[in-house]
Amino acid sequence: MPTLRLFARFREIAGTDTVVVEEGTVGEILDRAAAEYGSAFENSLSSAGVWVNGNPVDRSASVGADDEMAIIPPVSGGSYAAPQTRPAVTVDPAENILSVIVLAALLVSAWVPLEWFVVISVGAALAWLWDLADTNSTRDGSLNLYATLLAPPVTAAATYAWGYEGFAGGLAAAVAIVVFWPIFETRWRGVESIAMTASVAVVAATGAGALVMLRMMSTTVALSFILIVSVAIVAALVTAVYGGQTIDPNIGTLVGALVAGLLTGVAATEIDLATGLFAAVAVAAGLIAGRVFGSMIRSGSIVHMVRLPGQLTPLDGLWLAVPLYWLALVLLG
Repeated sequence: MPTLRLFARFREIAGTDTVVVEEGTVGEILDRAAAEYGSAFENSLSSAGVWVNGNPVDRSASVGADDEMAIIPPVSGGSYAAPQTRPAVTVDPAENILSVIVLAALLVSAWVPLEWFVVISVGAALAWLWDLADTNSTRDGSLNLYATLLAPPVTAAATYAWGYEGFAGGLAAAVAIVVFWPIFETRWRGVESIAMTASVAVVAATGAGALVMLRMMSTTVALSFILIVSVAIVAALVTAVYGGQTIDPNIGTLVGALVAGLLTGVAATEIDLATGLFAAVAVAAGLIAGRVFGSMIRSGSIVHMVRLPGQLTPLDGLWLAVPLYWLALVLLG
């Protein structure tokens, strides 16, 4: 008889990762599984991918006695059984247009007065938070969006006003808001909700505050970071599409960041070559870690190979890359 494999949220709902099912079409098997495991399982199917023997299929496909069928959340990327059959990745330019707009806004704002850069940085962080919460709400809705929305403006404003001390105070305030919010809204009192919301708030607050600190260093420093991030993100997208079975987007991220870091070290008078390369590695690490963090919030799974849901997913790593870049510059003087 066919085997049905369940991943991430589906595994959690069913309480198992493998089920023996009757033969039939994919649609029939999905309907029987939804009837057995309930509405939460059924609702999640609308955005899930279905694979049979390592190949994506639709509801009309037949599943025979020796077949293995898998239900995978939209971001549970790669091959669940055979890494050598990593599915092809396509990139729709329309899906990334908002990310391009945000990066362009940050790039342009590096030349404007600091006050405006603070405003635009906060706006970028708020847009990312809204997008992150929107995709999380389709999964389990554990993220308290409104508690996180206070973190970037508080931290960025405090950093602008008081420097390092303000940055630390803003982070503390962001965590305090998340912790005390459930006193007034009981729906957010779950441990998972508080942990997730606090993590997102800290990432957004740290990113927004670090962006302000970079701009306070100089326009060149802020520009260099934005350029390295932009090149690394583009390299990751290109690698995802054209990298084949041997090179994944993480390698593309690192290579793109190193190339941009090298150019920065050569062209920027305030950043030498060694500092530029070291900072580029820090950016790549932040982007990769941020991609993992974003995938956990958006889907509950750790993935690298498949396009995540949302309009600002390419920026998931930006908010972890900023403080690492700033730290690299501080360490190397």
